[in-house]
Amino acid sequence: MNNDDDDENISFFLHEEELIKPQSDIININELLVNNINSVNNINSVNNINSVNNINSVNNINTVDLYNNKFVPHIINYHENFTVKELLVICDYYGILKEVKSNKFNKDEIIHFLVEFELKTENNDVVFKRKNMWFYINELKNDNFMKKYILW
Repeated sequence: MNNDDDDENISFFLHEEELIKPQSDIININELLVNNINSVNNINSVNNINSVNNINSVNNINTVDLYNNKFVPHIINYHENFTVKELLVICDYYGILKEVKSNKFNKDEIIHFLVEFELKTENNDVVFKRKNMWFYINELKNDNFMKKYILW
């Protein structure tokens, strides 16, 4: 071996390309929260819902408190994973569909009304039962044999 061979180094350059999503694909969580909080205030004034009175204005809400609250994860879940039709089926199960339809709520208002209903301690049993039944329906729909018997 030659001494010149030992002195040769390998060099390379790493070029990292950054993926940039279009602005329309990015969900602005803060904007979603502000809109949803405003919807809660509208529901409060329309239906005189007392349990939402602690949400008076967007300026007084601490962002850390929002993320620690149970309210926000439910709102985001319903907003991202459910259609208005599915939300109305849930409202129908709880027996609150008539009130939702009579007030002509939009999706955000339906979500807030539904989340408020589900977070009340007196509704824990019916909420647990509904979630349990929805789980069973999904299990039956995913089973190759049983899905032909499910009309959903």
